[in-house]
Amino acid sequence: MTLTSPDLPRPNRRGFSRDATMSHTITVRPRKRRLGGEQRRALRLLAISPFGATEAIMHTHGFTRQMLAKLVRAGLATAQSETGKAIAVGRIRITDAGGLVLEDATKSERRGRREEGAVALGTCRCGRR
Repeated sequence: MTLTSPDLPRPNRRGFSRDATMSHTITVRPRKRRLGGEQRRALRLLAISPFGATEAIMHTHGFTRQMLAKLVRAGLATAQSETGKAIAVGRIRITDAGGLVLEDATKSERRGRREEGAVALGTCRCGRR
């Protein structure tokens, strides 16, 4: 003999109700992107050239295709294929979002250097010795 309550939904063949009795929500906060040293260096190289850089130039500077693909997937750079007379050339450009992230990274680097200088001089952050 099973007991059922008029308040509860009837179980289906698996024992669960068809209606969702509990809902779970996941709150995702946007994270600040933390760039590694190589990623910052790649974005700086892309930022100084107005038309971007070719994949060959980026490879010459030591950047791997996987690292460049991560920048593109993150929306910090764009990759475009350009066809010349005989060959196709991949060109990579920095996006506006990449420029903002690079700016933030540069500001935090400067802030870190100032704090390191204060520690090296023997002063605390409040300015007292």
